[in-house]
Amino acid sequence: MDQSQDQSQDQSPQQEQEQVPLSHCHWHPDVETGLSCSRCGKHICTQCMVQAPVGIRCPECGKAVRMPTFDVRPTYYARAIGVAVAVAVGGGLVWAVFTAVFGAILFFPSLAAIGVGYGAGELISRSVNRKRSTWLAWIAGGSVVGAFIISGVGNHFGFGIFGLLFLGIGVYTAVQRVR
Repeated sequence: MDQSQDQSQDQSPQQEQEQVPLSHCHWHPDVETGLSCSRCGKHICTQCMVQAPVGIRCPECGKAVRMPTFDVRPTYYARAIGVAVAVAVGGGLVWAVFTAVFGAILFFPSLAAIGVGYGAGELISRSVNRKRSTWLAWIAGGSVVGAFIISGVGNHFGFGIFGLLFLGIGVYTAVQRVR
């Protein structure tokens, strides 16, 4: 008698698995599935499902929403360009004065590039309410290059290897603040 009870207990989980009702995927009608969207309840197959923090979703409900930090409107780009032009002019003048005053000290004038890069990135980031995008990074990097060009016009210094190296570091610093 014990063996018949054991056999009936062994068969019941298998029978329960077989009793799961299968439906057809909403997007692929020829595919049977037991999955459904946790939001709208549409049946989905493994090809259609989107993993969400709260379970699986269908392609419609599982669409990614852009984070507000990366949602940059055209008005923010206009602000960023305005600040970048001001930083290029102001930073270029400060860089030129810095080079004129400390030009005799080796590498010291080139350190201004890092300061201008940090200032450009930080001011642009603040002007756009800490938004981030690839285009903002281009604008910030361009403002540092503009400052470099403006500083070179006043001092007539060459684009030496160390000047370009520190310019690259300055551009990198600016880009990291807004990317």
